[in-house]
Amino acid sequence: MDYTVIILGRLEYANVRSVQQATKVIAHLLETRYKNEVLYRDATELLDEELCTLIAPREKFQCSEKVWSNTIHLLAKATEFSIAGDLHMWKILDGTLQEYICLEPDSDKSTVQSFRQGRELIDEGKLEEAKKLLTKAVSRFPRHAQALERRGFIHYTQGDTEAAMADYAASIEIDTKRPDAYLGRARVLVNQENWSAAIEDLTQAMKHSMPHHNVYLEALHRKAKSLMEMGQYDKAIPLFNFFLSRPLQDDHPQFPFRRQVAFDKGRTLAAAGKLDDAIKMFDEALNMPTNDGKPDQGEILLHRGLAFQQSGKSGFLEDWKKAADEGSERAAELLAEVA
Repeated sequence: MDYTVIILGRLEYANVRSVQQATKVIAHLLETRYKNEVLYRDATELLDEELCTLIAPREKFQCSEKVWSNTIHLLAKATEFSIAGDLHMWKILDGTLQEYICLEPDSDKSTVQSFRQGRELIDEGKLEEAKKLLTKAVSRFPRHAQALERRGFIHYTQGDTEAAMADYAASIEIDTKRPDAYLGRARVLVNQENWSAAIEDLTQAMKHSMPHHNVYLEALHRKAKSLMEMGQYDKAIPLFNFFLSRPLQDDHPQFPFRRQVAFDKGRTLAAAGKLDDAIKMFDEALNMPTNDGKPDQGEILLHRGLAFQQSGKSGFLEDWKKAADEGSERAAELLAEVA
C-alpha cells in the first residue's frame, strides 16, 4: 500500500561543524542501512554548510510504510544536531490524514531548552516568564525564527502591536517560508482592518503550509472573512466551503471554529443576496457546538431573522425574540422598530 507523503520545513544549525556532523551521519545511514529505501536518494543535498541549514522544500511523494518510517528516522538524526527550526511530515491515504510528524531540536543545549520551555509557558498562560525565555533563546541564537514568532505572539496577546510586528517581520526575514509568522502578522493587520495587507500575509501562510495544517485552516478562515469584509463575496464563499468540507476530527485545533466559519459563511451568502442558502447555513451553524459560547445563539438567530425578513419569509420575528432573550441588543431594537 502506497501513501501520499508531504514534507516541508527548515532546520537551523549553530555552526558549520554541526552541519558536517549531520551530513556524516546521514551519508553513513544512506550507505549502510537505507540505500534506496528513503524518500531522498541523497538527503545530504538538503544541507547547506554556507547557510548552516537543512531545507526541505515542499514536496509530495508516493511511498510505502517502510520508506515513510525510514525517512522519519533519517531526518530525525539530522534534527539531533540542529538548534532551531522544524520539519513537518504528513502521511495521507485517499485524502485522509493518517499520521503527522513534527521533527524539531530536543537537545540539552540552553538555546533549545529556553525555546521549548518558553513555548510551554505560553500554553500555560505564563506570558512574562515565557517572554524572558524566548528572549534568551534569541539572544543566544539570533536566527531563531520560531522564538521570534512565539515572542511576537506574546506581544500580540498583550496588545503591544509594534513589538509584535517587529518580531514577526524578523522571523519572516530569517525564514521566508515560516507560515506561523505570516499568520501572526495577519492577525494584527485584521485587527487594524487592513484587509488587503492581511490577505497577502494569509496567502503566504497558506502557500507555506498544508490543508491538514492548523495554520493553513486558520489562515483560510481569516482570508475568507477578510474578503467578505472587502465585499468580495464570490471569492470568499469557496474558501468557507473548503474549510467546512475538511474531514476534521473533534480533537483538531480548528474543529471548534466550524460554527464560526458556518456563521461567517451565512453572513457572506446573505450579503451576496443568496438568502435561501444563507438561511440553511445559519441552520447548520445553530446545530454545531460552540467554541466557548462563540458565536452565541443570539447572534446567529439575529442574522437568520434578517435573512428571513429580507427574503420576504415569516419567522423573523420569532428569531429576533429568541435573540433578544439571549441578550442581543440589536434584535431588541429591531423588534421595537416593527412593534
